[in-house]
Amino acid sequence: MNNVPWGLIRSFLVVAREGSLSAAARALRVSQPTLSRDVQAIEAHTKLNLFKRSPQGLTLTDAGQALVESATKMDEFSTVFERQAAGLSTELKGDIRISANEIMGIFILPAVITQFRLEHPGVNVEIVITNQASSLSKREADIALRMFRPTQPDLVARRLPDMPLGFYAHEDYVRDYGIPVSIDEFKKHNIIGMDLGLEFIDGAKAMGVQFVRDDFCLRTDNLLMQINLARNAGGIVGTHVGLAAHWPELTQVLDWVPLPALELWVVCHADTQYNARIREFRNFLIEWFKDDAYHGILI
Repeated sequence: MNNVPWGLIRSFLVVAREGSLSAAARALRVSQPTLSRDVQAIEAHTKLNLFKRSPQGLTLTDAGQALVESATKMDEFSTVFERQAAGLSTELKGDIRISANEIMGIFILPAVITQFRLEHPGVNVEIVITNQASSLSKREADIALRMFRPTQPDLVARRLPDMPLGFYAHEDYVRDYGIPVSIDEFKKHNIIGMDLGLEFIDGAKAMGVQFVRDDFCLRTDNLLMQINLARNAGGIVGTHVGLAAHWPELTQVLDWVPLPALELWVVCHADTQYNARIREFRNFLIEWFKDDAYHGILI
């Protein structure tokens, strides 16, 4: 058997994962006829029937199933190779992919990225807005801003200044409903909280206060929606002190509640931290957040 080109193995693996040529072609960003030729070519190379064809799609034969594990390992090694190769780059040009949550991505990062690109116009920036932790090992992002310390040994993390939190309500809400002076009173107010997320409940529990989902009359996991509900006098929301300061109509309430500040970490994979553009952007973030994370925000 001749050596099978890696490109054919990768095509085989993606078809096996997706279960159809059309879905695999979209994942690989190639045409379906091209992918079909790849499948035929790898079957010719291996002299094996790797897929069963049916109107519902493609399923692996026993021979195909036997090869998936080794193909997966090759794919993992290929990813490591790409990361290490990228880490040797010294040019301040090319792409950087950044992962951040809604608050960070919508309100804070635009000013950071704009200023960075004024200084380094050869760098293209991709932004992933997600409240889930993107996998840096799988190259879903090059740099992530996270609100918790990562524990994976292959990641490099630098802690940035913590971000103070507070409870806020619109001045009209305060005029109509007053300010709660106890937790029991607070529970009777219109509290804006999570729908499926447990951050609020778990955080309160850590402080010795019990909340349940039904204590929130307004529920959404979208942090921007939570803030805008409060800005429309819908209720009381917990958010960043530095962010709320940009909306004069919001009044801090429950300032007697000792809310712990939110941790902030800039994280990258160990293999990419020496990449010139990633290192430069990481250092730029560290400098930007050193004094005031919220400067440059346009509300």
